[in-house]
Amino acid sequence: MAQVIVYGIITGAFYGLTSIGLSLVFGVMRHLNIAHGSLLMIGGFVAYWAFHLFSIDPFLSIPIVIVILFALGVALYKGLFCHLDSLPEGQKINNSMLVGFGLTWIIDNLAILFWTSDVRAVTPAYTGSVIQVMDGLRIPVVGIAIVGLALLVIFSLHLILTKTFFGKAVRATAQDRDAGNLMGINVERTYLTFFALSASLAGIAGVVAAVNYSVHPTVGFEWLLKAIIILVLAGVGKIGPVFAAGIALGMAEGVSVYFTGPAYREVVGLVLFLLVLVYRAK
Repeated sequence: MAQVIVYGIITGAFYGLTSIGLSLVFGVMRHLNIAHGSLLMIGGFVAYWAFHLFSIDPFLSIPIVIVILFALGVALYKGLFCHLDSLPEGQKINNSMLVGFGLTWIIDNLAILFWTSDVRAVTPAYTGSVIQVMDGLRIPVVGIAIVGLALLVIFSLHLILTKTFFGKAVRATAQDRDAGNLMGINVERTYLTFFALSASLAGIAGVVAAVNYSVHPTVGFEWLLKAIIILVLAGVGKIGPVFAAGIALGMAEGVSVYFTGPAYREVVGLVLFLLVLVYRAK
């Protein structure tokens, strides 16, 4: 059971990385970016090609992934999502979903065109290495890196949102966009930077997916479903609760595998999803 909990924490940390960008953008900008999973997929492929073409360690390629996905996020916001900001909240959510679905089809099919539909993974030398802690308890080296990366992301986002002018501008515009404009905040530039930052967060999660799992052109939708489940469990626009919900989901799936086998692993998340929806509806 201790081994199950360890793997559950590692999986949950990845789930948190997967969902944090989606949650923040929806909470602040009210854009439900369904293409978030496709951005994750691109981050995984950037890490894959950096490793196989230039022998760059996947975790060392994260700065490259951040820059590329940030630039892609800027292009997507300026080209598509910025035109939705003037809409009422309900229309903004619905239209951003439609735009995200269209982007998902375009990005995924372009990925198949350029990279084929083969499943790929990044396998550095330390893949499979473990640290023996107690009798029978093994902690994967990759898992330690994933948890450490998740904690670094949490701490960095907390500092950005609480200690910088940009973070204060984000929180102010999330509360009242018009009041933010009146107080001299450049709302459009704030939204642009924040959307691009969320794309970079998706890319970081893609690197972890390439190392700990695998990547292929349609893998993004699989991880998007996990991110939406965590979005419902934790609420929107919250950093700590999102990672806590991710770890809770990862541990719940691990325990379910221990008792019922892997066949029902995906059911656990859906059951939690439905229970939370029913509970919050009361």
